[in-house]
Amino acid sequence: MKNNVNNWKLVLFAILISIFSGCGEMLDDPTIDKKTGEDINFLIVDFNFFTTRVNYKLVDVSDNSLVTSPAKIWFTGANSNDVVNFAGEKNETYTTSQGSMELTFDPNVPVSASSPLEITVHVEVAGYQDFSQGIQINSEGKKTFELLLTKESSGNDDVLTGTEDDDSFVFSIAGMMKSAAVEQSYAISYKITKSDVLKFKDYYGQLIFLNEAEMMEAYNNDPEHFLLMTVKKYNQHPLTIDRLLVDGTSQMVSFQKLETGTILDLSLGGRKVTNLNGGVITQSGTYTGQPQPDVFGFAAFNTDAWEILGTTINHSTLNSKYTLSSASLEVLCATGASIKFASNAISSFSIDADFYDENEDLIITKNFKGDFPETFILENVPANSATAVFRTNNPAFKTIPSLAIETLCSGTYEVDVEAADGYEEYQIALKALCSDNKSVAVAPTYSGEVRIVNSGDPWQGVDMKGGIVNILAKPDQEYEMRLLWNDEYETTTFSTKFDSNGDYINTTGLDITTEVMDDGRTRIKVEHVFKQSICDDMGW
Repeated sequence: MKNNVNNWKLVLFAILISIFSGCGEMLDDPTIDKKTGEDINFLIVDFNFFTTRVNYKLVDVSDNSLVTSPAKIWFTGANSNDVVNFAGEKNETYTTSQGSMELTFDPNVPVSASSPLEITVHVEVAGYQDFSQGIQINSEGKKTFELLLTKESSGNDDVLTGTEDDDSFVFSIAGMMKSAAVEQSYAISYKITKSDVLKFKDYYGQLIFLNEAEMMEAYNNDPEHFLLMTVKKYNQHPLTIDRLLVDGTSQMVSFQKLETGTILDLSLGGRKVTNLNGGVITQSGTYTGQPQPDVFGFAAFNTDAWEILGTTINHSTLNSKYTLSSASLEVLCATGASIKFASNAISSFSIDADFYDENEDLIITKNFKGDFPETFILENVPANSATAVFRTNNPAFKTIPSLAIETLCSGTYEVDVEAADGYEEYQIALKALCSDNKSVAVAPTYSGEVRIVNSGDPWQGVDMKGGIVNILAKPDQEYEMRLLWNDEYETTTFSTKFDSNGDYINTTGLDITTEVMDDGRTRIKVEHVFKQSICDDMGW
């Protein structure tokens, strides 16, 4: 990988020399001093030679908020060794505390529907269930994946009571159940044999009952409180596209976690069980809805794909976790419908859409990022009809009407996006200076975000190319702009306040100037000294 990185830099350097030697291009380049015609001495780092860029967002499944606790991310799968950062380096693990991380792939590795990139992303965050998801990428471009994490503390605590049933105790929901009943298409039951109950030990390592007669006497004295088990469960998981082992072969499927949970604790005759001591708790799942799914059962993630364990599993320890799931084996379309985003505004955009089926169940979530007009091809989608509902999390745009799609697998659709009232068009030209050598700078091709300072507005996603980004902004406002480099945001500010002559009103002391473009828009040229060692990261 290191040799490849060096090769990329040599190629990039050769391209830069050819660019800077051409006078015609210089006049259109905002990095050239237009008053003197002199070449400004800095290096344009055009990340466009990374043809596939992926933003991984860590999202709390309960409220769609970003998970900003420290997170560890790593990759397995066929193309895991091709995942690199924007310095071209592969790490065993990546960390972020920003709820987001943008990575890319070795540009020497081709990608197409017939030769997709296949990875599995794994995430660990304290207080959340461990997360794994299979991902398949069938084309070059900008991708965003929302990784839906579940809090360990979320969900409901159900207290179950064990009642005698021949040679076993079976469990039903007890009167002290803490959660309300939830309509669901499945049922989960538990059973412990009497012989296993006799193996259980308490905190002091002592057997709780020495024989069956002693055990049954205690049960008959107080059957309602004899055997109590607390289970924490969560059953509000959306449908996802994930990788499943089917007859020994992994494939991308529509996968549904029906319920995840943990067996928290167990009490026996009023004494807390701390060691099952070779005994087991048997858990069974039954699908009660119609129609029956193609795949149903308890599942575990096995390195790079989900594996169905069956409809009955045994737990040999407390604090044991489980996932009950279903899946459709309908073949997904590697490439599907085409959606074009157009606008009468000159602007970069980032738009999120949730796709729902006819039952209003979520099928997929997609992010579309680019510059108007731009067309996107859906990937790894079922042949469902759907309604795309666009999120209202970009204040620069008016509410986008929902889009009815006859089938996700084919067809061409256009979405017209209008600028929100009070927003105007601007262009930002960013020159990011190296902190230890300000004669060298980068003009990044990278994702970014902008919003009004101290507004609390949602961040407006933008896509920067060669340090240039077209945006919609409100006049007479102070804006902040940020780029996520490694695990830290680089943030700078700019203003859309101008005097009567149209000149920039600089109240921050930052090196910012403006000029009027041929199309009448104002270009705001911003110099920002990177507080991170971006130049060291890039090997300069």
